Amino acid sequence: MKKLLFFALILAGLSACNPGYHLTNRTATRIGVDSIAAPADSSVSRFLDPYRQKLNQTMNEVLTRSTGRIEKGQPDGPLNNLLTDALLQQSIQRYGKPIDCSHLNFGGIRNNLPEGNITTGSIFEVMPFDNQLVVMTMTGAMLQQLMNHFASGNKLVMGGIRTKIRNGQAQNVAFTNGRTLQPGETYVVAMSDYVADGGDNAGFLKNPIKRENINYLIRDALIDYFRQQGKSGQPLNPVTDGRISLE
Repeated sequence: MKKLLFFALILAGLSACNPGYHLTNRTATRIGVDSIAAPADSSVSRFLDPYRQKLNQTMNEVLTRSTGRIEKGQPDGPLNNLLTDALLQQSIQRYGKPIDCSHLNFGGIRNNLPEGNITTGSIFEVMPFDNQLVVMTMTGAMLQQLMNHFASGNKLVMGGIRTKIRNGQAQNVAFTNGRTLQPGETYVVAMSDYVADGGDNAGFLKNPIKRENINYLIRDALIDYFRQQGKSGQPLNPVTDGRISLE
């Protein structure tokens, strides 16, 4: 009896997989879903209200003000300078030791800053990713490679240095702390874990002298910086200082 049942199941399976069946036609209907077709569930809305209010309160916090729109640019721009200077300052405060320069990847800066009020939400629009700030100790040769890598596309965004880009290479590099770039010396750089992990084709950074994670989101560092600026009572004035120039 068991054998008969077994063979019956096999036959049923084979008939279900009949290769003679094939798709002859298909249709689709577009169903619009909006506030009219699917009105909000009032109970869910009431449940979410406290969270929505708290989120709005956080995102609408005015950190500081700007006298004009702050935009990024190539090879240099007011936003480039402002963000990398902010990152350098906050990195030094958090790290507690000297840092020579800071770096941000140009493509990671996703929006400009508005004229007038700069809110927490404004910073989220500029830096929407949860990238961690890392501190890398590297040789001058590796730092030169980093700068050349981004300079080749006029996308070098750095704080704490001045340099001229000539034929896609960063030359005449000078640090604002008085140092000069020497291949055999070591330098401390604050940057995103995205680039440190090899993002933007920067795989050559995976073996620095030392890498330190300091548990600080880049976005949080920027928010802290702008909040400090707001407490000073002086608005931001968008300027480009020409730290990255083309020859």
